Amino acid sequence: MPRTAAALALLLAAPAGAAGLAAPGKDFKVSVVEVSTAPGRTDYLLKFPSAAKSPWPANDTVWAHLSVPDAAKRKNGAAVLVLPVMAAPNVWIETRFVDRFVADGLVVMWIEMPTQFHRRPHPSMPSGQVFLARTTGQLARNFRQSVSDARRAFGVLAARPEVDPRRVALFGISLGAIVGSVTWSVDPRPAAGVFVMGGADFPGIALNGSLSGPFVRKMGLQAGDLRAAWTGLDPLDYKASNAGKKALLINVNSDTVIPRANALRLKEAFPDSRQVWLPLGHYTAIVHLLWLPGSVSRRLQEALLTR
Repeated sequence: MPRTAAALALLLAAPAGAAGLAAPGKDFKVSVVEVSTAPGRTDYLLKFPSAAKSPWPANDTVWAHLSVPDAAKRKNGAAVLVLPVMAAPNVWIETRFVDRFVADGLVVMWIEMPTQFHRRPHPSMPSGQVFLARTTGQLARNFRQSVSDARRAFGVLAARPEVDPRRVALFGISLGAIVGSVTWSVDPRPAAGVFVMGGADFPGIALNGSLSGPFVRKMGLQAGDLRAAWTGLDPLDYKASNAGKKALLINVNSDTVIPRANALRLKEAFPDSRQVWLPLGHYTAIVHLLWLPGSVSRRLQEALLTR
């Protein structure tokens, strides 16, 4: 099959996976909003419709930030889809990884997740604030939209002329790692995955995590309702089909946002993954940014550039 046809097939014909996490539809338009250049790279701001609908019209457009290194232009190269931290007011952390990936020759796209940045229900709201919804059903719908958006964005990235659709990876941090791990669980297209400070059994994270737990208790969300709503939304539901997926899981020893038990459950969900434990906690782990982007980039290059 010619390369362009292969890319289109990957974009349009990804298998459905779980009920409620069906592959996003094919009939949508990708618009280029802005183009800018910097030494060694060209950056694009893209937008396209979310495959899911939410109560907030602004949230139903996905904004994607694409960076193409000069070395990758007119090449059949490797790429990475980056899924960010949810509640941060900026993408300072993700940018450390994006810039390193681009400097190492990888095409990179990161997307604004539901209720983030351009997608805030109202400009006065902090980015990502309403993702943790007041009802179990809306929380599950927000998460499902995140996975659907990630799958659609993966197809957009894989269909770029600079990209070999067979060599595209997922990278996520915190909630982005959780969304990424579910995305790979239901979508066979990613060639590799690196998930930083992620976990499995999301209802357990919501109930016991130091960030989400107080909110869940305040809203009166019940464990049984959370688990019922999360059927098919957790990588643990796909343990058998995840066998053979050699994810790299990076966790920290003193994390209270993603409890250790949930980090270990993510390893359980990807039986052939490698799990690395680093010192410090969910927020103090920021010091690892001095060296971690380079290490992750080398891992991705090993996984992608040799395919």
